[in-house]
Amino acid sequence: MAKILLHYTENGNYYFYTGGHLEFGETLVQACEREVLEETGANFTFKKILYIREFILPEENEHTVEFFILGDIDKFEELEGLVDPEGATKEWKSWQNWIDIEKLKDIDVKPKSLSDILISDYKSGFTDGIKYLGEIS
Repeated sequence: MAKILLHYTENGNYYFYTGGHLEFGETLVQACEREVLEETGANFTFKKILYIREFILPEENEHTVEFFILGDIDKFEELEGLVDPEGATKEWKSWQNWIDIEKLKDIDVKPKSLSDILISDYKSGFTDGIKYLGEIS
């Protein structure tokens, strides 16, 4: 069964996807490689963009565009339970966890509505092009 690497935070009692931000002048591929290396110590191989999501928090004057990327990394067992070094310096910390893709619907992962889409697309081999998800929660 295929697995997906997620972060778990005890403070919020939920899982979330590995992520980060683009640095000025950095391509999306370069950002993925850097963020995965920073958070896991693993090398990332970019395959394709799966989804684009908008995340809007009007009360905080925030509008973020998120890309969900399919790729491979070169580590597995050694990442289970690994504390994210960036999160460890904040008020909350997160741990890496490998989760069976088909079990996404059974856990609290943010954004929750992505789970059914991801499971369905995994079963069909991610053959569709990039999907714009809009503002999903």
